[in-house]
Amino acid sequence: MLRMLTGLKCPTKVPVAWAVAHAGAFSSGKRGLKPTRLRLLSVTSGLWIALASLTSLARCAEPPRVVSATAAPDWDQRFQRTSGWIGADGNYSVQVAPDRLLWFYSDTLIGRVENGRRVDSKLINNSVGVQTPTLAGQQLEFFHGTDAQGQPAALFIPDDPKHWFWLLGGTCIDAKVHLFLWEFEKSSDPGVFGFVNVGVSHAVIDNPLDPPTTWKVTRRPLPFTELTKERRVLFGSAVMPHGDYVYVYGVRETPQVHLSPRKMLLARVPVASVSDPSRWEFRTASGWSQDFHEAAPIASGLSSEYSVSPLPALGQFISISHGDLLSPMINARFADQPWGPWSEPVEVWTCPEPAGKKGYFAYAGKAHPALSTGDDLLITYAVNSFQFGDLFSDASLYWPRFVRVKLAKRMPE
Repeated sequence: MLRMLTGLKCPTKVPVAWAVAHAGAFSSGKRGLKPTRLRLLSVTSGLWIALASLTSLARCAEPPRVVSATAAPDWDQRFQRTSGWIGADGNYSVQVAPDRLLWFYSDTLIGRVENGRRVDSKLINNSVGVQTPTLAGQQLEFFHGTDAQGQPAALFIPDDPKHWFWLLGGTCIDAKVHLFLWEFEKSSDPGVFGFVNVGVSHAVIDNPLDPPTTWKVTRRPLPFTELTKERRVLFGSAVMPHGDYVYVYGVRETPQVHLSPRKMLLARVPVASVSDPSRWEFRTASGWSQDFHEAAPIASGLSSEYSVSPLPALGQFISISHGDLLSPMINARFADQPWGPWSEPVEVWTCPEPAGKKGYFAYAGKAHPALSTGDDLLITYAVNSFQFGDLFSDASLYWPRFVRVKLAKRMPE
């Protein structure tokens, strides 16, 4: 079946039965569309027209060639500190001015690094970095909140004190940042995955050029969220403004199916109505619908955090994500339109840290368009451990890790 129909895979063949059944829709006569019950000649003619049309619809973008992928230790070092903000994951970025880039982090460590260990440190649930250019290079400042006792606390805090926010995709529209917050609470699982999602919020930062501790933030629950035993639907994994729309990507999961792969979903809202949930539309198997329950997967086998951005030099769009199930591989998918059809994943980088020590894993791979040029991408990922104590005993964990990737169009064979 066509990718535009299933949303999962670009086929090499179209089922003949489907094409025959729909041949009449592609065969016209002097008086308009011919009836479904065609004579054999008409069926045959309509079938070839249908096949030609469907082949065009099913074409996936031709993936470019990965020329090189190299670690970027110069970028790693810019983010590593010995006191204050000493590591985080998430690593989403939003450009708010030509000379100002915001970094949105989820779980964050505040404290000191001594002799390769984190000491006198505390974990908070989110923080923000501000990157600005100076004559000496890029300046980075990190911000977090404080609690009633003056201790480090998250910058974004939900109403329920037992919950917390992790910061996901965002974009800047008309000098305001639109950011998606995923809300969590603890679960019965005692391990590092002992949490469960309880909601999604759409936050608007009215004054993103000011210090984050003085931001004016409004937020409201995102109504297009489903959290049941049968499936989870969450939007905000990636956000991309393009043309007249802001495209908001998400994931769909099937919790009761063991090792069920995450699937990519897509919504769009007009740029001029980005704050109006009534204007949202969702990509379906055949077009767009205002009913988010009709959203159909457009790719499969990715993580909950990823990026989607234009590749102007190649005339395509690129999605960067780790593979599903904590794969160490960071993959790219390519499409000619924001909704696909998306190519099969192309490996661009294998994170080396998981192979270096048992129990370490890499995740949260994504690209940063504001720091990328042409066909050169700057990608980040995070490294963690199944043993929570390793974050403190091994200070090499939990920093943004950077990779430079160079792409090029494939030459005709």
